[in-house]
Amino acid sequence: MKKSLFIALVLVVFLALPAVAATTIDCMSCHGSTGAKYPVLGAKLGYEVSGHATLGDSRYANGGGCQRCHTNEGYVEYATKFAFDTAKYDAYAVPVAGADGKVPPQPFIDYPSQPGCFTCHDPHTSGNFALRTQKVDAKTKAVTNQKIPLYNGTVFDGGAGNLCASCHQERGSMAKAVAGAKGVVSARGNSHHGPEADMLAGTNGYEFAGKKYSTSPHALMVKDTCVTCHMEQPDGRYGFSPEIGGHAFTVVGEVHEAPLGNISNCVTCHGKDLKAVVAKKIYLADSGNARLDYKDTTFFSLKAKADYDKDGSVEFVQQEVQGLIEKLQVAFEKMPANPILKADGTFGASNKTVYPNEVVGAWQNYLYVIEDKSVGVHNATYAIELLMDSIQAVDPTFDVSNRP
Repeated sequence: MKKSLFIALVLVVFLALPAVAATTIDCMSCHGSTGAKYPVLGAKLGYEVSGHATLGDSRYANGGGCQRCHTNEGYVEYATKFAFDTAKYDAYAVPVAGADGKVPPQPFIDYPSQPGCFTCHDPHTSGNFALRTQKVDAKTKAVTNQKIPLYNGTVFDGGAGNLCASCHQERGSMAKAVAGAKGVVSARGNSHHGPEADMLAGTNGYEFAGKKYSTSPHALMVKDTCVTCHMEQPDGRYGFSPEIGGHAFTVVGEVHEAPLGNISNCVTCHGKDLKAVVAKKIYLADSGNARLDYKDTTFFSLKAKADYDKDGSVEFVQQEVQGLIEKLQVAFEKMPANPILKADGTFGASNKTVYPNEVVGAWQNYLYVIEDKSVGVHNATYAIELLMDSIQAVDPTFDVSNRP
């Protein structure tokens, strides 16, 4: 009797499991302690120190459309219910008044959780670790990556990196944001904190009338874009540190208390003369205050084609871009009337001051390039063009004769 009851319970549990589409799941290929096809435990080690795991709070981000990228449940909904359509998701997450004048309540997730393994992967449905942006043909095993539309209409098509682009994009069209600002600037830009897909594609900066804009070959020549560079393991022992490569998603990190830059994939195109050199990288210490600060990191020893920042020497690309960012900051501080930044670099613009659209666009570009966080690596040409044009818009005496 007990044996029959046990068998019946097993059958009930089995029948209650979700159906898996024409695939057999081998649990040990992921959960095996040795020889696993998918190294879940090793990936988890890196993920636990990544910004995806440590930055932000899924409960705080549970609303206003933020949940589509900052919570596990919101992203799964964004991927499965909305097929990465940002316009439809935003309309759903930030409802507006209907014909009756009433605004529907915002949708909230009851118990939101931090993004994790199953946010990006769906192994228990697919039977493998395909990304949510990927479709795998059951017969040929060919992988199709779903393209991602950006807010300004550009379609991002970067292989496996399309999953990254589904969140790492500006939160609106820059041209519309500048026009809609009606001359007023705020400390928070259109770029939010992750416009990397836009920068890589060379789009959605504030592009000045009469200027031509070009781009670097990274988006076209690097297979799988973001994934290729950010998840590659450094040469030698597995990762050296869980903070570099893999599921930490970082190209630079720290090993033995010293900055290390992972150039194992970069040298494929740039040659073995490329090195990672210790440097201090500019970032927004407080984006609400627009105050620049610096942190220890590494730059890549790729020399720029010209002295773009006009400091008297041709430096590494990232140093030239950083010099242009600093020059634009100074231009905002030295504006003859109503400077956007105070002398200490903190935000000082009044919401009652109306600036020309070109100045508003220059301010948006300033935040855009900084928030991209690569200091030109993702798209040096586009970043340099935007910064040089922005400096000239604020300080007409700035020489742009060697603009790329």
